[in-house]
Amino acid sequence: MEYKILLGYLTVLIHAVSYGIYFAGIWKGKTKPHAFTWFVWSVINIVAFSAVLVSGGGSGSWILGVNALLCFIIALIGFRQGHVEYDKYDWLALTGALIGIFLWWFTKNPLYAVILVAISDMIAIIPTFRKAYKFPFEENASSFAVGAVNYPISILALSSLTLTTWLYPAVIALADGSLVILILIRRAKLKKSKQAPEKIILHI
Repeated sequence: MEYKILLGYLTVLIHAVSYGIYFAGIWKGKTKPHAFTWFVWSVINIVAFSAVLVSGGGSGSWILGVNALLCFIIALIGFRQGHVEYDKYDWLALTGALIGIFLWWFTKNPLYAVILVAISDMIAIIPTFRKAYKFPFEENASSFAVGAVNYPISILALSSLTLTTWLYPAVIALADGSLVILILIRRAKLKKSKQAPEKIILHI
């Protein structure tokens, strides 16, 4: 199973490079992360990582652990910069993640936690889809494209392939891929109608 370990390292490397680009955007002042949203994503990924790991995910779960850490770091940066907005979708997503933790503890079945965090992540990304539709040039399509490719690789790296281990990364890959398609379609439409903005500032 050495190839699975190699795939696990590959997903971590790709993710690190992807976030490196994002951190560069923050450093240059082009990207302004919404602190609370990134905090919610960190909680969701911590729950998902824990559930997949204890279910035998092995190296396929590493990407979730790394993502949880990086999301938390970005959240800290956002709080430090003062970019704090408490969106109702974020609260719903956080509530779903916490309920997932409770159901896991109560039933001793991590699948319930995975299902809840998958739903929670879809709730949390709704504002991003809404914004991508209105302002497609303000979203970083390349970073979402990386996720759409990287998470399927992480599924191949799973030591145990069960609904508990593959469901969350599959949902994220589908969401990221759909978002990329939406961004590209909207950009093309706006360019065609000559409505593309001249100045691009990311607010992710």
